[in-house]
Amino acid sequence: MLSPEYLRRITEGAEENASKLHQKIIALIISRMVRRLERREEYLFTPIDRWQIDTIQESGYLLEDIQKEISNHLGIQYKEVKDRMEEAGIKAIEYDNEVYKATGLSPTPLKQAPHLIRIMQRNYEATNGELRNLTRTTAIAAQQTFIEECDMAYEKVTRNVQPLSGAVREAVENVSKTGVKVVYPSGHEDYIETAVARAVRTGVAQATGDIQIARMEEMEWDIILTSAHYGARTGDGGENPGNHYWWQGKFFSRTGQDKRFPDFRTSTGYGSVTGLCGANCRHSFGPGDGIHNPYGDIDSEANKKIEDINKRMREMERNIRKTKQELLGLQTAIESTGDEKLKYELQQEYDHIAATLKRQNAKYKNFCDMHNIKPLQERLHTAKWGYSEESKARAAADRYNNKST
Repeated sequence: MLSPEYLRRITEGAEENASKLHQKIIALIISRMVRRLERREEYLFTPIDRWQIDTIQESGYLLEDIQKEISNHLGIQYKEVKDRMEEAGIKAIEYDNEVYKATGLSPTPLKQAPHLIRIMQRNYEATNGELRNLTRTTAIAAQQTFIEECDMAYEKVTRNVQPLSGAVREAVENVSKTGVKVVYPSGHEDYIETAVARAVRTGVAQATGDIQIARMEEMEWDIILTSAHYGARTGDGGENPGNHYWWQGKFFSRTGQDKRFPDFRTSTGYGSVTGLCGANCRHSFGPGDGIHNPYGDIDSEANKKIEDINKRMREMERNIRKTKQELLGLQTAIESTGDEKLKYELQQEYDHIAATLKRQNAKYKNFCDMHNIKPLQERLHTAKWGYSEESKARAAADRYNNKST
């Protein structure tokens, strides 16, 4: 069995890799877009068909650059997924083996069980396939973002709606603020970091879950105990798999033959998207004895309160990361442009956004202090945001605030 905290932290490496890729893609879009839009003598006032042909041709070069970045990124990401799956599989089996040994059974270690290794390999390949799909859609989305923002800026300038500097600044802000998103077949959108974290956490949980079920079948073990934690999702509040609070920390029958306990798969939805070990689920399970339960009862009101607090924290953390992303994008544009007027306007916008970040950080700290929660600094981190970027942002925020007073 794996702890909820372990499953929360297990995606940190994969998220960091995905964040680096995302920031690199945003920087590629912005730097190429700024250079393109600044070539106004040759391009901006030529016929629109010439503009569109040139934009599409240039987007092809951008796509090639992004695909190279993705290719480099995937090799690192595959290793990260492999390492985390092996670590989680060994950790889960070690925990379960102690339960089996206490009853006189003699389970073999994971590394000496080829049939369990094959299960892990199958889940590893499935997770990697999902990562390939996610990054492929990201590359296409990035190309489309470049074309749309360039066309929109071109339209505004040629129709005298905005001067060039204003149109470029707005395009840069749009790309910096919205980033590049993964679009699922359902139409749902996610930032690539979020999508990758979900894929890796789900892949690891499903791999370890499948291994544990196989080991239980091997040991002819029927009783299963699910893990529990405060803040578990409650879904619609009904007694169904989508309400994780309802089934967490309880005993179940794997086969359904032990009538003292509910059927495992029917009750928890194990194997489904919304149930146990489904999308982004931090619950795990393992062999139980039907008597000793280390989780006990979790008060429903306390669980709901913590669930609400966690949702609010995640929202604040997303907003802080989004603002940092916006600042990194603006900094790329400032460094890419040779137009002094545009550089000045972008710097003013950077200072304004930096002041927003300072307020967001203060609000997040106050919220954590109010609820006696340790701030999760790793959840505020954005790739390429280090000490230098933090110092620039603080100085810019002070500059903006001093000017406003």
